[in-house]
Amino acid sequence: MTAKIKKYSITAIKYLSLAVMAVIVFVPIISVIFSSFKTKIEYIKSPRFTPPESFFNFENYIKIFTEGNLLTGMMNTVIIIGGSLVLSLLFGTMTAYILRRFDFPGRKIIEGAYLIASFIPSVIVHLIVFTVFSKVGLVDTLAAPIVIYAGVDVVSLYMFMQFISQIPYDLDEAALLEGCSYLGIYKRIILPLLKPAMMTVAILKITSIYNDFYIAFLYLPGEKNNVMSTMLYRFMGPYSSQWNVIAAGILIVILPIFIIFLFAQKHIYKGFVDGAVKS
Repeated sequence: MTAKIKKYSITAIKYLSLAVMAVIVFVPIISVIFSSFKTKIEYIKSPRFTPPESFFNFENYIKIFTEGNLLTGMMNTVIIIGGSLVLSLLFGTMTAYILRRFDFPGRKIIEGAYLIASFIPSVIVHLIVFTVFSKVGLVDTLAAPIVIYAGVDVVSLYMFMQFISQIPYDLDEAALLEGCSYLGIYKRIILPLLKPAMMTVAILKITSIYNDFYIAFLYLPGEKNNVMSTMLYRFMGPYSSQWNVIAAGILIVILPIFIIFLFAQKHIYKGFVDGAVKS
């Protein structure tokens, strides 16, 4: 009987904790949703958690599209994510392939250097990178964030390396006997078997780039190169007193990444679990 009570108590505590966390997360979101449908006068006079008089008042959303340069920010964000993703996956898988399939002097040093680099504060790195980019004319161009995001980060690198470790080396040897080159092995054997890891890295990369404000704000100071995060920040200037309009902008900005994460979370989980299991 005591064991049963203990079991039920632990279960109750778990569900209570989840309920509390859900309230903490969703209460601010509900407030933003309500505010986005309110007029300016209604927002000032009514409490934050009072539903709007009409959920069909789309005036705030129209303002975001017409006056907030939303389409420009969305297009720039897509260009940056697309370019960065292709280069990052290409460089990441190639680097992991070389570090896992070839034994050469300094291989362990390179692996350690990637790990050490992850502990260096990004602010220090960008002090140097920004100076270099300014001299070569990359600042205030979409190429600047693409080049930065295209770099191989330690999380994706170790995930690719873990997956490649599970691919039998016999496949490489068989391909070499058939006359396949190392590049051919990478293209025909390694890449197809890395699809689960690539899917996981791609989702994490998209989320990271989309939510990143610092790099976009630092390297893209001009309004013509606004992305979704900086668009909302710069829009707050002339509309700082109209929080109902800003609330509509917040929802529009978070909605795409929320939908992507909602449908892609199983791929993220599968990628991490598959990468953690050794054959």
